[in-house]
Amino acid sequence: MIFGKKSKYPIGLDISDLSLKMVQLTQRRGKIKIQALSRRALPKGLIEGGEIFNEAELIHEIEKLITKPMYGTVSSNEVVACLPETKTFIKLIKIEANPNEISDIVEHEIQKHIPYSIDEVYFDWQIISKHQNESYVLVGAAPRKITDQYIRLLSNAKLSVQALEIEPVSICRCLLMDESIKYNSKSLKNYAIIDIGAKRTSIVIYCQGTIVTSVSLPISGQNTTEKIAKTLEISYEQAEKAKMVCGLDKQKAQGVIADILGDKLKDLSGHIQDAISFFNNNYPEMGAIEEIFICGGGSSIKDLDRAMTETLKIKTTRGNIFLNLDEASEKFSDILEEKHYIKNKKKTEVYCQTSIYAYATTIGLALRNIFLKDE
Repeated sequence: MIFGKKSKYPIGLDISDLSLKMVQLTQRRGKIKIQALSRRALPKGLIEGGEIFNEAELIHEIEKLITKPMYGTVSSNEVVACLPETKTFIKLIKIEANPNEISDIVEHEIQKHIPYSIDEVYFDWQIISKHQNESYVLVGAAPRKITDQYIRLLSNAKLSVQALEIEPVSICRCLLMDESIKYNSKSLKNYAIIDIGAKRTSIVIYCQGTIVTSVSLPISGQNTTEKIAKTLEISYEQAEKAKMVCGLDKQKAQGVIADILGDKLKDLSGHIQDAISFFNNNYPEMGAIEEIFICGGGSSIKDLDRAMTETLKIKTTRGNIFLNLDEASEKFSDILEEKHYIKNKKKTEVYCQTSIYAYATTIGLALRNIFLKDE
């Protein structure tokens, strides 16, 4: 799951098709604080489907992200970055007792689960639990071509790569107390995490202290916004604003936006139920999913958490990205909130939309070496 070495406070860098996000943390007297934070929208075409098509321009954007942060000052050229989720693989697999070396067994088994030849990937694994007749092993894999491309990009950007991670690992580290160095409870819970991004949505199942599986879906905030724009005959920018302001409220925009979002929610909920059913059928001994967290830019949609709770019959809340930090979210409200002004016949109403939920991966990346240092 992780390719790299340890450093003290490297930058967490989240590279996606449409944006760059960066966080650097620091630790003083046991308190984990945000030292620097930044985000930049990317022009279309620099990255598509996780593959880099314009390295020179992307390096230029990374330099601007780091040298002119929205908050604080960056003090390191070391970086922990994530590989594109659509190109990577992570899963908990069962391995039957066997006289062969565990490394040989894992290499043989992993080929049954990944859509690549073993020679085409870098892979890592970790024994999660061991029993008399079988073991649970968490395996992660990433294509060599993509991994090498990201290492070259970061090296050419004059950044020292300390680690490359598979995205679900970082998200769980940010959102779950179970991953915290301060967590000492023997009671481990079962979660599903839904990361709703601009280009895709991922479902992560996390149970009893480990990731079980992750699924990437072609359900995106961008596609939803485009449909709203086409239906209402408004610009993409206006549609994005309307999506966040109106949400699932049927009293707004004649219910058109609520209906479009409702269709997307129905599609997403079906995939979530399929993922939970897969988990229940293949890992019945782990128990049921107890709570769902949503994150990513698309999770800011009004009433989404309530609607998902009602549809899935499982408590759903927006993930607290400050959970494993010693920071107050209010400190960053001015930086991370966008104000939308909607005029009607009587007055102008102001709606605030936060981008905070888009930073789960980035903060998780930045937490990596702090957590490893204190293990």
